[in-house]
Amino acid sequence: MNTWPGGRRKALHQSDHEKWNENNYPGTLQLCSLCDEPTGRCEEDSMYLKDDTGPVCEGCFLNQKL
Repeated sequence: MNTWPGGRRKALHQSDHEKWNENNYPGTLQLCSLCDEPTGRCEEDSMYLKDDTGPVCEGCFLNQKL
C-alpha cells in the first residue's frame, strides 16, 4: 500500500502531488499486484479478484475472468 506525505491522508495541491510522485515511487500511483503496471484506478474504485488478490489492472482482471 502506498504511504501518504507525513503519514496523513489528505488532498494535495497538484504541484505537491507531482513533487510527491517524483520523489516516492510509485507515489500515489496504484500498481497491479499481478503485473506491476499502473491500474488507472485509486483506492475507491480498485478491482480485486474473487480470491481477494489485488488491486489488479483491467487487463489482469479480464484475463483472470476467462
